[in-house]
Amino acid sequence: MYRILGSDGNEYGPVSVEQLEQWVRERRVNGETRVQGPDGTWRLLREVPELAGLLQPPVPVQPSAPEPPSLAAPGAEPFVRSEFDGDYDLDLGDCLSSAWTALWAKLDVIFGPTILYLLIALAIGFFSGLPYIWLMFTLNLVIGGPLAAGIQVVYLRAIRGEKPTLGSLFDGFRQRFVHLLLGSLAVGILSSLPLLPGLVLSVVSLGLGFFTGLLQGSVTWPAIGILLPGISLFVLGIPIAIYLGLIWMFTLPLILDQRMGFWEAMKRSSRQVRRHGWSCLALLIVLGILNFAGILCCLVGGIVTWPLSMLASMVAYEMVIFGRKTG
Repeated sequence: MYRILGSDGNEYGPVSVEQLEQWVRERRVNGETRVQGPDGTWRLLREVPELAGLLQPPVPVQPSAPEPPSLAAPGAEPFVRSEFDGDYDLDLGDCLSSAWTALWAKLDVIFGPTILYLLIALAIGFFSGLPYIWLMFTLNLVIGGPLAAGIQVVYLRAIRGEKPTLGSLFDGFRQRFVHLLLGSLAVGILSSLPLLPGLVLSVVSLGLGFFTGLLQGSVTWPAIGILLPGISLFVLGIPIAIYLGLIWMFTLPLILDQRMGFWEAMKRSSRQVRRHGWSCLALLIVLGILNFAGILCCLVGGIVTWPLSMLASMVAYEMVIFGRKTG
């Protein structure tokens, strides 16, 4: 297997010889493309003996259906799906330090999309408290996934050295909208299922308690003993819900960045996160504490901690999904 270095400075792969041969025919790589072989050395493709034979005059191929629009900026390397499916080193310190460096180095790139995203989120939150609560809940259900994926990939592209525009925030609506909608619904519903039995039992117990009191002519708040089984079951479901949310944490960026179907993205995220689940959980806990501290600072700190945590999660995405460092 080999890796290639694109003209945008990013690594792509690992890829097989057959895949490289196809890219040569499609003029996506050439003899000047830098290639890393199994020995870890970077060389020009024409200097690798086993690959030099691929640089024969390309055989005409039948035109194929056009690929979906690329997320890359104009002039960047064509889209290449990562085939990495192995172990990685998720270093919490590297995530945070790389995110801190990127925050100030790419501030001009992420500032506009971040402010626009926060304004949209605040608007939805504000109107959700008005009489149109169900309408806004439905709207949030529909646009939440694509919008979240859009801001995640904006940060991801900034880390990769690209310059996403303000409109890149809405890439999730122009590309992979259905899969992003299904992915956000699937992750939300399936992650909440472990809490459902306890919630249902608590509601039923509460209803029976009131009904029994009504029959006795005295409606009072049910004793805690009646609610205890439901509450206990609900509490037992919390670790399972957290685990499911954890293993599917990269579903949305995988759908948009790697153009995957929602179910394929969920499986890919789960498979990679489970390799170092405790490290991924530790990262989320640290980012949660960081954002909580930002909120305590009269919300002003959140202006820094929220983008910082988003960048850190996308640095982790690069490590977990691609197995590469960004710093």
